[in-house]
Amino acid sequence: MTGRMMGRMMGRVIKRIIKIKRGFPVIALLLFALAQTLTCPAVFALDDDEYGGYAADALTVKVGYFGGPYYEKAVFTLDELWAMDVRYLDYTFIDNMPSVVIDHVAGVTLADVTDAAGIDIGSVQSFNFWTNDKEGSYYTSLTKSYLIDTPRYCYYSLPDNFDYDEGAGNEYAVLDAARVPTMIALADDWNRALAGASFGSDYLNLHTNTRFRLIFGQTDAHTRTASNSAKWIHAVEVTLGGAPTLTVDRSVLDLKVGSVFRSEARVLAADPVISANARIEWSSSDESVATVDENGEITVHSEGEATVTANFGGASASVVINGAATGGAATGADAGGETPARTESETGVSTPSEEAAPADTPDRVTIGREISVLGPPKAASESDAGGVQNWRGEEMAEGASELPVILEKNPAVLFAAALALIIFALGGLLKFTAYNKEIL
Repeated sequence: MTGRMMGRMMGRVIKRIIKIKRGFPVIALLLFALAQTLTCPAVFALDDDEYGGYAADALTVKVGYFGGPYYEKAVFTLDELWAMDVRYLDYTFIDNMPSVVIDHVAGVTLADVTDAAGIDIGSVQSFNFWTNDKEGSYYTSLTKSYLIDTPRYCYYSLPDNFDYDEGAGNEYAVLDAARVPTMIALADDWNRALAGASFGSDYLNLHTNTRFRLIFGQTDAHTRTASNSAKWIHAVEVTLGGAPTLTVDRSVLDLKVGSVFRSEARVLAADPVISANARIEWSSSDESVATVDENGEITVHSEGEATVTANFGGASASVVINGAATGGAATGADAGGETPARTESETGVSTPSEEAAPADTPDRVTIGREISVLGPPKAASESDAGGVQNWRGEEMAEGASELPVILEKNPAVLFAAALALIIFALGGLLKFTAYNKEIL
């Protein structure tokens, strides 16, 4: 019930009260009880989709290593996403109230999105989800192990077996379970369940106000995960595991003072977009001896030894100027073989002639209805998670302590209490006036 509807209802009640000369105390008590009932979260199911205007119309997928940079891999329009293998599935969550959430979803799996973008899911370490209501950083970051590899379920028996006082399901809550994949929802119907409400599977009320929403199943009947189900996602950053390999075409250079040499480096990454677009940072250990520009062009200024180093994504490779190699394997002519083939870009970065072999891909998870009782889930990565979206303002934070008298601060309760006192006062005044008239 919205504030506007509540105000209209109160207005009609007050008009009726004005016409009545008796029964003020009783009516006042009824109004006070009504206000408390309206503010009790256990009675009314609160939908979190009252906020609009943030729905995304396209989904950008980027790829990179931990710490970035991330490079654009693909941009999917809404029509392109609907043209994929869209699935209609049910999901359950527990939110921070706590309450059971039932969501009916139409969407595509996260694994299908990464596959359509040309990213090997076996090389993925984590996902960063960017939302339209949060600028400057991503909203939440979750690992591939948490979202893809961990079996997740929809518990159809949870609503009828949830203890609202304990905030958890009982031993029967996980008996009716269906295995579900992690999805990017194109449309959904998200609602908190009333105690004793039937589950149902209704896909006729799907809407797009939350597009695109991250949807994933449960691993138990007590962990509160609804706050990680980010909505209004417009971009997904895919973080690859490990680090790239960086090589240079020479490990040792003997150059005369005043000479210039263009050193070339190449990045071997798990994704060719990274290799093709990587910007290498160059530096010199002694700029009085030799300097290097952003393209790897080395200029020798004086006698002596200096080390020129190329860096990218935590990987590095060095060239020793007028000295012996200090470590690392030489490449090209210095290794006694032919210089490896490369394609030079405008930035002086060359790409490998052959792509690096992808990591082993785990067996594809099969989706089917199963019954299982599972232990605690693997922890999600929350070190850089971005906070709380505005539609979750009514929920408590996961680490907060429940306040037994929190409803006393509700404006509706204060309004009803003040109205009750006024009505009591008016009733007493009218009775006093009528009594005086009878005496006179």
